[in-house]
Amino acid sequence: MFALVLAMLMCVALGAGVVGYVMLEARREGRGEFWTPEGEELLAGARRTGQKVVTRSEQLAGSASQRTQALRSRVGEREVRTARQGPARGSSDGSDREDDDRLRPAS
Repeated sequence: MFALVLAMLMCVALGAGVVGYVMLEARREGRGEFWTPEGEELLAGARRTGQKVVTRSEQLAGSASQRTQALRSRVGEREVRTARQGPARGSSDGSDREDDDRLRPAS
């Protein structure tokens, strides 16, 4: 097993060496221009799309936090109303379990 892992690592190192050598030779010959006009347009489009995604996610996060705060305030109001009505009544089976109405989110 050790021999197999060692052989794989040697192959990866040899491959990286070949790629590095070819890259250096291509740069020396003046073929270092990597992006064509079409490639630059693809990158610009990807950046625009990324900015749209960031903007939309910020909007969704803001609206989610607003909805959560609104839900918390409604649940808080419901708890205040329940507390004003007096102690919770027991269920029909005689147990001391409280009604779950104040735990359910308002719809």
